[in-house]
Amino acid sequence: MKTLLLYLVAVLLESTSYAAPASNLQDIATLREVADSLHSVGRTDSAAIVGNKAIELAEKSGNPTQIVGTHAAQGVFLRSLGKTNEALQSYEKALDIITSGEFRQNPDQEAIEEIASLYINLAVLNLDMQNKEEAAKNAEFSGEWISKSNDAELKSTIFGVVGSVLTGCGELEKAMRYQDLAYSNALASDNNEGAFRAAAYTMLIADRLGNKADAQNWREKCQSLMPEISSTMALLLYYQAECSICLKNGRQREALGYFDKILNLDGIDNLPFVKFDCYNNQHTAYAALGDYANAYNTLLKSNELRDSIWEREKTENLRDLTIKYETKETELALTKSEAKRATTLMWLFASLALLLLLVAVFIIYVWRQRRQKMQREIEFANLRADIGKQLTQQYLEGLETERKRMARELHDGVCNDLLAIEMNIKNGYSEKPTEQLVASCRDSVRRISHELMPPEFTYATIDEVINYYLSKQAASINITYTSEAPDNDWNRVPDDVSLELYRIVQEAVGNAIKHSSGNQIAITMYLNNSILKLTIKDNGIPGAVGKRGLGVESMKRRANSINASFNMSQGEDGTCITVSVKI
Repeated sequence: MKTLLLYLVAVLLESTSYAAPASNLQDIATLREVADSLHSVGRTDSAAIVGNKAIELAEKSGNPTQIVGTHAAQGVFLRSLGKTNEALQSYEKALDIITSGEFRQNPDQEAIEEIASLYINLAVLNLDMQNKEEAAKNAEFSGEWISKSNDAELKSTIFGVVGSVLTGCGELEKAMRYQDLAYSNALASDNNEGAFRAAAYTMLIADRLGNKADAQNWREKCQSLMPEISSTMALLLYYQAECSICLKNGRQREALGYFDKILNLDGIDNLPFVKFDCYNNQHTAYAALGDYANAYNTLLKSNELRDSIWEREKTENLRDLTIKYETKETELALTKSEAKRATTLMWLFASLALLLLLVAVFIIYVWRQRRQKMQREIEFANLRADIGKQLTQQYLEGLETERKRMARELHDGVCNDLLAIEMNIKNGYSEKPTEQLVASCRDSVRRISHELMPPEFTYATIDEVINYYLSKQAASINITYTSEAPDNDWNRVPDDVSLELYRIVQEAVGNAIKHSSGNQIAITMYLNNSILKLTIKDNGIPGAVGKRGLGVESMKRRANSINASFNMSQGEDGTCITVSVKI
C-alpha cells in the first residue's frame, strides 16, 4: 500500500521547485531520503526527479562526497527505469570525482562507503550487460574500498554482493574469499541472517570447485545458524543451493526432499516463479528415478501454475487497457463540456470585458503575492492538512536507519543473491528454460523488495497484523498478546497510527529477543473510547545480552510522530514500554 506521505511528497516535488542554500547539507540529505523512499515503493520515475534536485543542491554545495553520492543514487534510479545510457553518464560523473587525487587523499567513512557503493553498482550494471571483465574489476574495487570501512554490517553486505558478482563472472576462487569475508563481518555485527546467506553461497562455490570437505564444513555452519533464521528468502537461498548441489551430483532423491522444504516455506505462494521452477525440477528428478507417476503429477502442477501466471498477466493487462480506455472517454467528455462552457462564457466576456479584466488583474496580483509568501512552505502546508508537519519531519528523520537496513539488504542482497544462482545454472547445471525462470524470479524479488510497508494493512486491522506478526516469532521465547476494543472495532485506528504502532511492536519485540535475558514477553492493546493504550513488557534483565543501540530512540520518534505519549521503565522484573495515543 502506498503511503499518503510518500504520495504527497512525490506530487509536491514534481510540481514545485525546491530552493535551498547550497551550503545546507541537511536539504541534500532530506531529498536523498525522499528519493530512496519513492524508489523503495516503486515510484522510480518520481525518485529520479527528486534525485535530479538533490544533484543540483549537491553541485552548488561543492561537497565532493555529496556529489558522488547523489550521482551514484541517480544511476540506480535510471538503471531501474531501463535508461542504461543515462545511468552510465551519471556513474561517469561520480567516477570523475572519486578517481581524482584530491578526493582520495584523506577520505572519511562516508566517502569510503559512497565509493564502495558506486563501484558495486557499476559491477552489477556491467554484469547485466554481460561485460564480465569490467564487472569483475569494479567488484574488486568495491571490495578494496569497503574493507577500509568501520561498519561491519555494511562490509558484510557489500562483500556478499562482490562475491555474487565474481561468481557470475566465473571467478569462483575470488568469490569464495569475499563470501568468507561477508560471513565473518556478519558474525561480528550480530547479523546471523547475513552470515547464513554468506555460508550458503560459500558452500555452493566450494562444491562447484570440487572441494567437498569445504562444502561440508560450510553446510555445518549453515545448519548451526538455521534455528535462528526466520526469513523465507534466506531459507529459500540455502535450500536452492542444496538442490543445485544434489542435482549436479546425481542425488535426485535428496534433491526432492529440499524441493519439498521450499514448497512448504511461509509465503512461497507469493513467489509463483519459484514454485514453477521447483515443479519443473521435481519433474526431472522423479523421471530420473523412474517414478513416472509423480513426474507426471508434478508436470501437471507446473503447467497449471504456468497457465495461472499467464492468465493473471492477461487479466492485469486487460484491466490496464480498460482503465486507459475509460480515462480517455472521461477526458473526451470533459473536453466537450469545456468547449460548450467556453462558448457560453465568450458571450458573457463580450459584455463584461472591462469588469473581468479588472478582476483578473486583481486575482493575478493577489495570487502572486500569496505564491511568493508561501513558496517555501507549500510542501509542509499540504502535508500538515493531512497528517501534520511534525509527522513529516520525524518520519524523514527516522527513515535513514530502515532504508540502510532494508533497501540495501533487499535490493543489493537478495536480488543479487538470486542472480548468482542464475549464473551458476547458466554454467551448465540446468536447462535453458530454467535459466529464464530464475531470471524472472529475480525480477519478482526486486518488486517484492519495493514493498517496505506491510501489505497486511490493505486488508487487516492493526489488531490482526500484530497478532499475525507475533505468531511468526521464534518459539525460543514465550509471547502472549491480549487486545480489547468496543465491538472489536479496530478499523477506527487510522493507517498512519497503525503503521507506527506496528513498527514500535516490531522494535520492542526484536530488542527483547536479541538483547534481553528473559523468556517471556507480554503485549496488551486496549481501545477505550478515543484512547488507545499499547503495553509491551518482558521479564529479562535490561542489557543482559548487549546494548539496545538506537532502538529506543527510534520508538520515541515514532510515538512523537503520531502525537502519542511514550514511557519506558526498567527494573529487576524486566522492561515495560507504554504508548498512549488519542484516536
